[in-house]
Amino acid sequence: MTHPLRPGLSLTLYGQPFRVLTAQPDQGATLLNERTSNVKQLSRDDIETYDQQGVLKIAVDQAALFRDDGLPPIPSALPEHHQRTLQRRLQYVRAVLDNTQSFSRSWEVVPIASKIASIIGDTKPPSATSIYRWCRSFIGSGEDVMSLVPLTANCGRHYGQVDAEVLELFYETVDTFYLTRARISKRDAHAELVDRVTEENAVRSADAKLRAVSYGGFCKLINRLLDPFILKARRYGEKYAHRYFRTRRNGPIAIFPLERVEIDHTRLDVIVVHPITKEPLRRPTCTVAIDRRTRMVCGIYIDLEPPSSVAVLMCLRQAVTSKQAILDSLPNGSSFTWPVEGQFRLICMDNGPEFHSHAHKQFCADMHADMQYCPPGKPWYRAPNERFLGTLNRRLIHKLPGTTWSNARQRGDYLSEKLAHLTLHELRLLVYRWVVMEYHNTRHSELGETPLQCWTRLVEEHPISPLPSSLTLEVETGLTFERTISNGRIGTKGLVYHHPYLIHLQERLAAKQKVMLRIDPEDVTQAYIYDPINKGLIRLVCLTQDIEPGTSWLDFQRGRKGGTVQSDTVEGGTPDAETVRQEKAKLRREVHQLHQDAERDLTQRSRKRAKAKKRDQPASYNEPPRGTVSTSLYPADSLGDDWFIDLPPAQGAAP
Repeated sequence: MTHPLRPGLSLTLYGQPFRVLTAQPDQGATLLNERTSNVKQLSRDDIETYDQQGVLKIAVDQAALFRDDGLPPIPSALPEHHQRTLQRRLQYVRAVLDNTQSFSRSWEVVPIASKIASIIGDTKPPSATSIYRWCRSFIGSGEDVMSLVPLTANCGRHYGQVDAEVLELFYETVDTFYLTRARISKRDAHAELVDRVTEENAVRSADAKLRAVSYGGFCKLINRLLDPFILKARRYGEKYAHRYFRTRRNGPIAIFPLERVEIDHTRLDVIVVHPITKEPLRRPTCTVAIDRRTRMVCGIYIDLEPPSSVAVLMCLRQAVTSKQAILDSLPNGSSFTWPVEGQFRLICMDNGPEFHSHAHKQFCADMHADMQYCPPGKPWYRAPNERFLGTLNRRLIHKLPGTTWSNARQRGDYLSEKLAHLTLHELRLLVYRWVVMEYHNTRHSELGETPLQCWTRLVEEHPISPLPSSLTLEVETGLTFERTISNGRIGTKGLVYHHPYLIHLQERLAAKQKVMLRIDPEDVTQAYIYDPINKGLIRLVCLTQDIEPGTSWLDFQRGRKGGTVQSDTVEGGTPDAETVRQEKAKLRREVHQLHQDAERDLTQRSRKRAKAKKRDQPASYNEPPRGTVSTSLYPADSLGDDWFIDLPPAQGAAP
């Protein structure tokens, strides 16, 4: 090839972009397909064949720069002592070339060199011959300063001297013993190599014995001769290797605020307690929406329930509306601002079932926002969101009492459950304070400014209009259901609503026609129904008992599962679940036994009646011929006085 292959070079093979991972003069090269992340191993003969065919071409614009002489492309990459030597020589060369036309005349060069030596304090100035050699190399290279680097920069034994036979045993050992899913350690693989060298020396003469490499030399050979991608693929699997060596670019970008909003959830590393009993409950779930461009928190919702469509809806509802009520609930909240509100263009999320729910899709449709699902197993598509959740745990949650830390090693002997002290409401207020007062006002490493400064600057260039009144009502009644009106009422999930007009609307609609029911997720007593005939919203009255105004949807559903809507009821007023289950099973079995007893009694009574009937019949009674109906199947006492059976006459009898 015109240019030798080096690690980092970009090239094309049959038009496909590749990058050189490793390149050995005697063993070929390893190429990485930049589109598919597949690895291709080429031998030296393959490289020469592809080069002769013209299908292997080195890209003109290279991202990696190399020199043909093996030196670094810039002087600062040299060792420190070589950098000092280069600067010393360069001062002499430039002084001579600036003050004389012929650098081969020693009587002209020596005075200039003596003057430079006195200026820089050089006690041993170079000779005229050395300066002549330096000047000639400098001019011949097109005034490349790297031509003045000492020739000893590339000297020395860069790689240890290893016998070819030992190197062959090294490749066999690594291929069969180290590059396996068993993940044998380097120490054991080196011991295996030493054993194979010892066995090989047993059949050799004294003057032909092989010298085994040390453990340090073995590790150096692995790092120098083995491709990292192949090493990861053979030991951890190809999927793991593709993910580990993926291209780490910036990912999706946004230009203006609320162009791209990313949402995700995680369990916080802290245990909360019951507000009344102070008993430890569990770790809450945090759902957060982040603006990709400014890193501002659009909405954050914390609840004890696992990730659900309602939690996503509550977070997005907070994201598009004003946060003034939250600021008013914080101490000294009037001194800070949380200006994020308005419609967003695109929302990015993972493939969780809560993001495929009807409520989530209906909300995005109401906001006229596009939805984008990230590819499975690729969380870097939502890198700012993942980073924020880690920052929240590290900078705030791990400092709170009752934290569980990130793992068991960090937790140590910390008693998380016994030291739990915060309620869910107190945790929410602390998180809001941290977001508004610290996170939004801390300089972001990628932005170069605080998220609040970035938001303020970009909003002036791209103003965000607030939600219109129609969309505001859509947001306030976020939960949407399609239900039918029955008996002048409509309901869902244990909630029943009524309005005097519903019975009239039911008569005017088609049979079983469904209408849209919208419920406020923060107050289930607030609900509306859409009238498709008059095209209006009708406010309903909640008929479900024992529901106080302000009860959220999650609290109501949690109360239904627990048997009561109120969360502060006295414990012990109702039997436990195991007692109820046992009694239900006992009642069910008793009812089943009653059915069996009734069937057994019926069978016994039928047998007794049949025996009594047979005993009362006369001896001359003949069995009726086939085709006639026997009265034994219908006992006389079971037919009653008003019923009789008309039997057909017997054959040969007079009509």
